[in-house]
Amino acid sequence: MPLRKLKPVTPGQRQAVLQDFSDITKTEPEKSLVFGLKKKGGRNNTGRITVRHRGGGHKRLYRIIDFKGRIGYEGVVKSIEYDPNRNARIALISYTDGVKSYIIAPAGLKVGDRIKCGEDADIKLGNRLPLRKIPEGTEIYNIELIPGKGGQIARAAGTLATLMVKGEKYAQVRLPSGEIRLFDLNCYASIGQVSNPEYKYISFGKAGRIRNLGIRPTVRGTAMNPVDHPMGGGEGRGKGHLPQSPTGIPAKGYKTRKKKKSSDKFILQRRKQK
Repeated sequence: MPLRKLKPVTPGQRQAVLQDFSDITKTEPEKSLVFGLKKKGGRNNTGRITVRHRGGGHKRLYRIIDFKGRIGYEGVVKSIEYDPNRNARIALISYTDGVKSYIIAPAGLKVGDRIKCGEDADIKLGNRLPLRKIPEGTEIYNIELIPGKGGQIARAAGTLATLMVKGEKYAQVRLPSGEIRLFDLNCYASIGQVSNPEYKYISFGKAGRIRNLGIRPTVRGTAMNPVDHPMGGGEGRGKGHLPQSPTGIPAKGYKTRKKKKSSDKFILQRRKQK
């Protein structure tokens, strides 16, 4: 996906670097695979704001994505489409039995390509196989954490993981964060890298484009009053506060992960620290 730099005829276009959508082959989604998305504005079932800075934004239809894959079936890529609910592209697949579904498209997938999900699938872009059937050193994405649950890891634009070593029961996988983790050999993963890798270079150029995404302005805690934030108040620019969240949880150097989390035994090497 190439990027486009706008000719700055307005202030909002001066810093903008946007997608050109040249990889999109279809503009309207498949009607049977979408439903309306109701906005919640960051509020829970009691009406209280539990996630700040949410609200507004353009109306969206949610595309139903098949994160598991249809094991044993082969399909043809009918279109590469834009999905407003994620930064990666999605591909519409038509299977041999007539069923259609969306998958997260890998980079380089084109209309007309054939993909397959199953143990007998080839090691080819977009195909989905269990880790025990994938050679070591292969780039993979959309990886299952629990066999049969569907892909949960490496689904964002441009991300990929690397299958490093396979043992009798587990495989070592280097994740996009740099963490090395054990996965069950029966977990499925897709071959390739997630599409739209240039997404990280986008610059929206103006506040209005961020509001279209449903993200509201963020106010610094130090600019608030003491009643509104633990870091608020003080005469001038106060330095007497630890960096912390609105609920008082320290923001720097404070570990929030449980000390005896059950999945710790699967993590061989922690992610790279800044």
